[in-house]
Amino acid sequence: MPRYFQHIYGALTSEGSEMGAGTSTPSVLIIDNNPERATSLVQILEASRYNVAVPLRLQEGLADQVSRIKPDIILIGVDFPGHAILDWVAALHEDYPCPTVMFSRDERSETIQAATRAGVSAYAVGKLTGARVKTIIEAAVARFYELRALQQELEKTKTNLAERKIIERAKELVAQQRGCNEAQAYQILRKMAMNRRKRLAEISQDVLSAAEVLTNKL
Repeated sequence: MPRYFQHIYGALTSEGSEMGAGTSTPSVLIIDNNPERATSLVQILEASRYNVAVPLRLQEGLADQVSRIKPDIILIGVDFPGHAILDWVAALHEDYPCPTVMFSRDERSETIQAATRAGVSAYAVGKLTGARVKTIIEAAVARFYELRALQQELEKTKTNLAERKIIERAKELVAQQRGCNEAQAYQILRKMAMNRRKRLAEISQDVLSAAEVLTNKL
């Protein structure tokens, strides 16, 4: 996770936290085969006090360069992004997720949707001005954080559901083995977890794993 993302995401997700004047300046990487557009973006970003890395061209081995540079935000300029470009963007986003903006000339809705599915946080067509670029980047950053928070919440929910199922199965097994009701079985599992300093889901999984080894029926 990029350094700037760690700082801002931590502030956004901490109750009562606010972004203060001490927030670090984000670093931006421009990837563009159009030197005129890349130069304009560099000038705009530097005027807005972003830390701008030396622009890169779309080429082989680009993912490794991005990982070495470790930008907080990526701007990609490509006039008409085809499948190959969008596949590369998707792979990059998988390996190095961060707010990503694509500047293009392709206004087709199917291209915009494909770019969004590939991980682009904001897709922009039209003239580049200082105020507009800054607004687009801020929107991309906000959207990226929001989606990341939703994804983490979804993963947490899935984990909780999976753990509850494990606990329920272990509780049923203990009740059968001890000849007690499920409430009593639950207390047995809780006590085991406390004694072994493990989470309830972990001790439940241990019980199920042990039963599987012994009976080979689960």
